[in-house]
Amino acid sequence: MIRAVLLDLGGPVFDEDAEYRSWTDFLLGALAAEGVVVSPEALAREVAEATARCDPHPYVSAVWTFVRPDLARFRRIRDGFREHTQGYWRDPRGAVLRPEAREVIPQLAERYALGIAANQPVAALRLLAEAGLLPLFRWPHVSEAMGVVKPSPLFFRMILDGLGVRPEEAVMVGDRLDYDVLPARLLGLRTVRVLVGPYARQEPISPLHVPDRTISTLTELPDALASLEGG
Repeated sequence: MIRAVLLDLGGPVFDEDAEYRSWTDFLLGALAAEGVVVSPEALAREVAEATARCDPHPYVSAVWTFVRPDLARFRRIRDGFREHTQGYWRDPRGAVLRPEAREVIPQLAERYALGIAANQPVAALRLLAEAGLLPLFRWPHVSEAMGVVKPSPLFFRMILDGLGVRPEEAVMVGDRLDYDVLPARLLGLRTVRVLVGPYARQEPISPLHVPDRTISTLTELPDALASLEGG
């Protein structure tokens, strides 16, 4: 029996494509400032390849490809990129709530205990609050408030404990095989992968990276959960 659904935000619920575009623009500029001229196509190709192999930091991996073996140059660009991305944690600019989330989350809340399972700043909860969705989550906390981030197993254990359910009674719904599917499966949760955003390019690198169900949008989630309950 499924009693709880753990829902990632970035990807399935929030469209963060604008943020990813800003990462690309920043890295192209940072590489050029270091005398490394890279085309947008070349950078996109390297990021896509790193993403496909489940590299946890595909943009940073791509930088090394273009500057190797110059460690000093790599660290300068990486540190600048880190500062740029931290700006999102202070102000999640560009993220928008996907329209299907407004419809599906209330449906889910009628049947399951909902928990947020997202590496996000507390400020990101504003999008859910403005849509009237935040009160529907029995675990309304993100990683910044929890002090733990995915893919740590503790992250998922904290949410399960907060919801009062066992792993086998919960389903993790996310867009990443490495941060959502793998750690959840290791703990005994069932998993649903949503094929949205850049991480749709990821390919399973082990049997534990394979989700129980794969859907293309949250609109399909109620049916996917019903199929899991039915075996």
